[in-house]
Amino acid sequence: MHAPRLAAIGLIALTASPHAVAQNALNPDASAGNALVIESPPLPRPRPPLRDTVADGAAALISAFRQQHGLGSVAVNGALTRIAQEQANAMAGRDLLDHGLVGSFASRTRGFGLAAENIAYGHDDFPRTLSQWTNSFGHRANLLLPGAKWVGVAHASNGRRTYWAMVIAAGVSSPIQRFLPRISLPF
Repeated sequence: MHAPRLAAIGLIALTASPHAVAQNALNPDASAGNALVIESPPLPRPRPPLRDTVADGAAALISAFRQQHGLGSVAVNGALTRIAQEQANAMAGRDLLDHGLVGSFASRTRGFGLAAENIAYGHDDFPRTLSQWTNSFGHRANLLLPGAKWVGVAHASNGRRTYWAMVIAAGVSSPIQRFLPRISLPF
C-alpha cells in the first residue's frame, strides 16, 4: 500500500522538476502556446486541534453523554457560544474562576428559558474538561438539563491556564417570557 503513495510522490517531483520543463521545450506544441503548465500542488493542510473545533465537537460529546442518560441531543447555538466566549475571556483575563465576572447569569441568558452554566479551568482540551464536569454532581446536573436543545462552549487561555465555559439552554423563549421569573442553575 505504501508503494503507490511513494510512486505518486515521485511522479509529482518528476513533472515539476527542471528536467520536465526541458522536455516541454522539445514539445512542438509548446511553441504554439499549448504548453502544459505545471503548478505546484497545494501543501496538505494540518488538521486543526480540538480547541479550534470546539463548538461542533463539544456539542457531539455533550449529546452523546445526554443520550447515554435517555435525554435528547443538543445543537450549537451562536448566541450561547458568544455568551460562553465572553465568560471564558473574562475569566482568563482576570485569571479567576467566577460565574459573575460578566454580569449575572440570568441577565446574560435572558430569553433562553431554562438555562445552566458550567465553568472550569486547567485542561487544554474539551474531552478532559467534560470528564471533570461529569464527575461533579452540580455540573453533571447542568449537562443533563431536562429539555435542553442548545449549547454554547468556549475557551480562553491567558498563558497560565485555559478557562472553559459552557451554557446549555432548553430553548429560545418568547419576548413575554423575558419578563417572567425564571430558574437558572449556574454551577
